[in-house]
Amino acid sequence: MIIDIHGHLGNINFAPFWQADAGTLESYCRQAGVDKICLSASRAIMYDVREGNAELDAVLRRTEKLLGYVVYDPVFPESAEDLQLLKSNSKFRGVKIHPDYHGYSLDSRSCRNAVEAIADQTPMMLFHVSCMPGTGFSPAGTVVDIARHHPDTNFVLAHMAGIFQNGNYPYFPNMDSLESIMDDCPDNVFIDTAHFLMYVYPGVMEKMYALAGAEHIVFGTDVPLQGPMQMRFAIETINALDIPQTEKEMIFSGNAARILRLA
Repeated sequence: MIIDIHGHLGNINFAPFWQADAGTLESYCRQAGVDKICLSASRAIMYDVREGNAELDAVLRRTEKLLGYVVYDPVFPESAEDLQLLKSNSKFRGVKIHPDYHGYSLDSRSCRNAVEAIADQTPMMLFHVSCMPGTGFSPAGTVVDIARHHPDTNFVLAHMAGIFQNGNYPYFPNMDSLESIMDDCPDNVFIDTAHFLMYVYPGVMEKMYALAGAEHIVFGTDVPLQGPMQMRFAIETINALDIPQTEKEMIFSGNAARILRLA
């Protein structure tokens, strides 16, 4: 079984080549051999939080392979009302937090307090942790610190906890954020693989495994940024790891099934 914990419904960055409706996403699943994808609505991240959450709610009610995140934005505190979707639609499994696109810093006291106020109302949260130099409004260390205060909620840090390509040394992806959080990492913290560098450069996935261990890694692709061919590449990259099959299964589905309450 393969569970993709990080995907999007709709149009990302308003780019026509980065858009997918429910039918397209389910087709990607079939082509790549993925059993489930957990999605947030691109509209909720890039345009209107509540419109996007409502759009995803309607879509989830008529699909088979798709699960969902409620997007919450403390800049628009009324979006907390959408947490009721976690109870009214069983396809919603957690909350998505995206400070970079919503225009706030998780290190600001008011925004962090607002995010922490909802942390105990959801079984899990997926945080965008920036993969682009010069950004990074939800630092990996801040998310982990929040996780320590909410041990009953699972936290997923996207994009390999913020790996990015070093512009001065392009063949050496920066993994400082991941390395810095893995010392004494809480059991309720997980890192997703949603990053193209994992198969662009040899050794990135091996380094991620060496730093985080299979027990902290979940499979994610950022679909539709990563279409079905790239989703398959990501699967092949993990399958190529020289690790026990039981640990590959943990990465592909075991951890995510527990986090998303599918097991």
